Amino acid sequence: MAVTKAYADGMLRYGVIGVGTHGESHLQCVAAAANARLAAVADLSAERAAVMSEKYGPCQVFVDYRELLAQDDVDAVSIVLPDHLHRQVCEDAFAAGKHVLVEKPLATTVADAEAIVAAQRAAGKTLMVNWSNRWMHSFAQTKAALDAGELGNPLYCYARLNNTLFVPTKMLAWAANTRLPFWLICHRYDIARWYFRSEAKRVNAVCRSVKLKSMGIDTPDFYQATVEFANGCVGNFESCWIMPESMPALVDSKFELVCSDGYVNIDAALPDFVIATHAKQLNRGTLQGDVMGEPVGFVNQAIKHFINCVLLGQEPLITGHDGLMITRALAAMVESAEKGEPVNL
Repeated sequence: MAVTKAYADGMLRYGVIGVGTHGESHLQCVAAAANARLAAVADLSAERAAVMSEKYGPCQVFVDYRELLAQDDVDAVSIVLPDHLHRQVCEDAFAAGKHVLVEKPLATTVADAEAIVAAQRAAGKTLMVNWSNRWMHSFAQTKAALDAGELGNPLYCYARLNNTLFVPTKMLAWAANTRLPFWLICHRYDIARWYFRSEAKRVNAVCRSVKLKSMGIDTPDFYQATVEFANGCVGNFESCWIMPESMPALVDSKFELVCSDGYVNIDAALPDFVIATHAKQLNRGTLQGDVMGEPVGFVNQAIKHFINCVLLGQEPLITGHDGLMITRALAAMVESAEKGEPVNL
């Protein structure tokens, strides 16, 4: 499809709302893109926003994201904010006529997810939820093998995705405002739903609160959820974020897929190489990062995909509808664990 007239110069003018740790990844990828130009950043920390503008711009700097959205020279935005703060900013972005790439999850309630999708449809703009793990080569190649019929029909998956204690105690000031289904399980549930091509029918989940509760952080330590899909597939999902900080990597990941004619075993955190200092062993790997100053890996690929979809007027791989359906399943996990009984969808 040809580039639309609105982007005849082939450049997407881009803004990033929220330029913390992951927000900087968006800035780095946009700044390196051949068909995008960083036009503005917004963050509650004026100092942080100014530093990021100088590093990846120069571009306009705002403390109030609504001032960024009011700029005519911003076509699209990345919204990289805490899980529970997506709805209002997404609605405002669509009302301002912007295309939106929102970090996962779409929302932490079904009502918020429905409102975001309604705003996107009313605006007629592009919405992509950034479940960037789809661009990890192992997950992408498994999907290609499934689509080619090489594995037969998918039947069951086991997915583990854990973080060390660093994440809820030091990295996220807002850990108590989210739950692990929205923070971690969502990544692997998205992959499973992508492979199974079906929606959740029944969810049975458990959680426990011990370690973080003792530290004054009101969110569970771990969740385990069994999901039965409408087509008969079954997924077993588990996540915790109280692994010791001495672990060689921040993320502990495992994914197994059982099919009628095949089996896949993916360790997404398996290192390509290890660096050991006197203080600690570090599994750097090659999933993401930079090579000679250029961003590489799945995060960069996902953001490039969004930019290309907007410029070409194409639907992204992960739509608002996907985000809504996934939010329904994730919310059911939280509900099931809190009630101590299965939830039917």
